[in-house]
Amino acid sequence: MATGDRPFKVVVFGASGFTGQFVVEEVARAADKDAFKWAVAGRNKEKLQQVLQQASETLVSTYRFFGEPVVKACIENGANHIDISGEPQFLESMAMKYDSQAADKGVYVIGSCGFDSIPADMGVLFTKNELKGNLTAVESFLSFNSGPESGSIHDGTWQSAVHGIADQENLKKLRKQIGQKPLPVVGAKLKRRGALFYSNELKQYAVPFMGSDPSVVKRTQRYLHENLQESPTQYGAYVGVGGVPSVVKLMFAGLIFWILAKFSFGRKLLITFPEFFSFGHFTKQGPSRKQVWTNAV
Repeated sequence: MATGDRPFKVVVFGASGFTGQFVVEEVARAADKDAFKWAVAGRNKEKLQQVLQQASETLVSTYRFFGEPVVKACIENGANHIDISGEPQFLESMAMKYDSQAADKGVYVIGSCGFDSIPADMGVLFTKNELKGNLTAVESFLSFNSGPESGSIHDGTWQSAVHGIADQENLKKLRKQIGQKPLPVVGAKLKRRGALFYSNELKQYAVPFMGSDPSVVKRTQRYLHENLQESPTQYGAYVGVGGVPSVVKLMFAGLIFWILAKFSFGRKLLITFPEFFSFGHFTKQGPSRKQVWTNAV
C-alpha cells in the first residue's frame, strides 16, 4: 500500500500497556486533529477503550473544534446525536448548518443535554406548565457550594470560556447571519440586572451567567411561539460570586482573563495554567472521585 493510501499516519501498538498509555496521551496532545490521523491497537478492546477515554480527558474538550465532524457523520449515517455542549457558538452554528439536513434524514441533533442547559430549559417549561396563568418572565440564580471535600472544576469548561471570549465577534456575526426576528414581549419587559449587583435572592453578589442557558431557553421559546403559537417567556440567568473579597478577586481575575483571551499567546497561557489564573477553581485533573461523590451527597 502506498504511503498516501494509508488511513493512519501512526498506529500505537500495545497502547494499553504501562508505557503505551503515556504514548497515547502524548500523541493525543501533539497531533494536528485535522491533518494527522492515528490509531491504537492491542489485544484487549476494553482496555484500549479505557486508554482512549483517559487520553480524551487530557484534551481540549471544546465542541467548537471537535464537535462538527461528529454531528455531520451522525446526520449522514442516520444516527441521532446528543451532546452536553455549553458553547452557544457551536450550538447555534450547528442548527444553522444542519437543521434542514437533519430533518430530511429524520435525525435528532440535541445539544446542551447536561448542566448546560437542562435545569434552565426544563425549569422554565416546568414552571410554565405548572403556573395557572401566563408566565411572562423567569430569572434563575446559580450558587456553588463545594461541600466538605472542597473541589474544583475540570478545565474543559475553562477552555470553552477562553475560546468563547476570544470568539465573541464571530458569535455576533453568526447571529446576524441567522437573522431571526426578536420574540414579542408579553407583559412587562424583563429588566436586565447589572454586570455586578447584590442579589437578595442569593444574599451575595452576582453577575450574569455567561453560559449557553439564555440562548437555549430562547431557542425553545422561539420554537413554541413560531410552531405552537404559545406565548414566549422571557429569561435571565445569573450566578453568585460571593462577598466583597470574592468580588475583588473576580474583578482582578476577570480583567486579566479578558485581556489574555483576546490574544493567541494569552489564550495559550490561560489554557496551560488554568489553576493559577482561576485561583484554583479550575484544574486539569478536575474533582477527584471522592470529591464528586461526597459533595454530591
